[in-house]
Amino acid sequence: MTEPAIQTTLSTEEWKLVMALREIPDSPLRTKVSGLMGELVRFIQQPRCLGMQSDGFPCGTPHTSCEECQHMLKVLDDLAARVPAQD
Repeated sequence: MTEPAIQTTLSTEEWKLVMALREIPDSPLRTKVSGLMGELVRFIQQPRCLGMQSDGFPCGTPHTSCEECQHMLKVLDDLAARVPAQD
């Protein structure tokens, strides 16, 4: 079954990302990258840390300095350092 086409306006940066994902050959790697990108975006949009903030409320914003968000930033920094930059 073919998925319906979606019409939308994308920025240049968004278009580059979509095209880069589409250019990955159909493979288990593509499936894994696609799933990981989706999960990463969902986490960044709505972080749900397991711990409580110092004020007793659960984390719900990426602008806090909770341990989980700091861990995610470190993971992203480590990943960025390992992936060779291409211009």
